[in-house]
Amino acid sequence: MQAHRDRLRLEAEMRNRSAWNTAALTGAAFAGKLRGYDSYFGTAGPRQSGPQTPEQLEAALHVLAAAWGASGAEVD
Repeated sequence: MQAHRDRLRLEAEMRNRSAWNTAALTGAAFAGKLRGYDSYFGTAGPRQSGPQTPEQLEAALHVLAAAWGASGAEVD
């Protein structure tokens, strides 16, 4: 799950950087008034969190099982 989250964050950052670079390369439209990337998107890294609790893991597995079509009896 954490790898998936990291991939989504990376994809979002890539889209943000692409949008900023496009704006920077079309600078004539902004007359040089485009601020730096970090002023728009910040430099804060990913939020640090502790390990998932057993309850969180169980809930995630129930959602995953339901998404794959498991019945209630198979999940419990």
